Amino acid sequence: MSDIDSISQTARDQAIAWLLRLRDAPADAQLQRTFADWLAVDPTHQAAYRQVQAHWAWLEPLKDQAFRARDEALRYRPQTHHSTWRQWPAYSAAAALLFGVGLAIFSPQGWYGLPHSYNTAKGQRQVVALSDGSELELNTDTEVRVHFNHAQRRVELIRGEAFFKVIHNADRPFSVQAGNLSVRDIGTAFDVYKQADRVSVAVQEGVVEMSVQSEHRELHAGQQLAYSDDHRFVPVIASDIAAATAWRQGQLIFNGRRLVEVLAEIGRYHDVLIRLPDPKLAELRVNGSFRTEQLDGMLNAVATLLPVNIKRIGEREIVLEAIAGKH
Repeated sequence: MSDIDSISQTARDQAIAWLLRLRDAPADAQLQRTFADWLAVDPTHQAAYRQVQAHWAWLEPLKDQAFRARDEALRYRPQTHHSTWRQWPAYSAAAALLFGVGLAIFSPQGWYGLPHSYNTAKGQRQVVALSDGSELELNTDTEVRVHFNHAQRRVELIRGEAFFKVIHNADRPFSVQAGNLSVRDIGTAFDVYKQADRVSVAVQEGVVEMSVQSEHRELHAGQQLAYSDDHRFVPVIASDIAAATAWRQGQLIFNGRRLVEVLAEIGRYHDVLIRLPDPKLAELRVNGSFRTEQLDGMLNAVATLLPVNIKRIGEREIVLEAIAGKH
């Protein structure tokens, strides 16, 4: 049973009435004490009030817009700021209608739904539990926009990388949009990485469908594929699913990756500029496993594996140069 189902209609109506009254008189000390007494009477009162606050927040983006149900509800609201218990039915009438409008239109299961944005800074990771039971894990420097409603579940990957554990629902499809590419879940766990020149998809479990206009590709567990900025599906070279998703354990795994690509990956996790002035060094290959949070450890390991020196210029700039005589 959901939290909404477990709360009585009476408690819900009272909670929204309290929300309206407290918004009318936020500095009324006696009202605050009476409200605290109401919360203490029944544990479900606190849960009801939290729900009401959340649904009120859903309505906030539309507070300056007019729509019939909202306007009719607000007409029930008493005009005086001297609230009394006799005015409770009027507050409750507005409360019930406003709450119903919020659930029916703006909740993640409603007809419209309001989008929610999540983001991480460099070096951060975040796990987000979505309203349908699915899970979204954001890698470093990532931003997504989640838009759920009664008909669909859609996530826009604006930048960065995210791992999805999807609860499959054929009647309410789950899709991820990254640039021009759409990735549709067919009951799965998968990774989507939006890079400068491509979007890469790696499937850990189940099946996904990658779509761009009239082109479609189906990926199964253990498979990877990318869509490039020149509008082609291209294979992902020298990588496996474990390497592609190692960031979830705070690791980077490279299997013969070009040095220039390795430095770009390292740079995603740290607020520094890493330069490689000599283009010949860019083609050197790197193998190994590195901890994402250990910048010095990663760079020192690269210097051990390859004929390069690490040169720091200030706090936020690092240059890799060839060792003299080994160029």
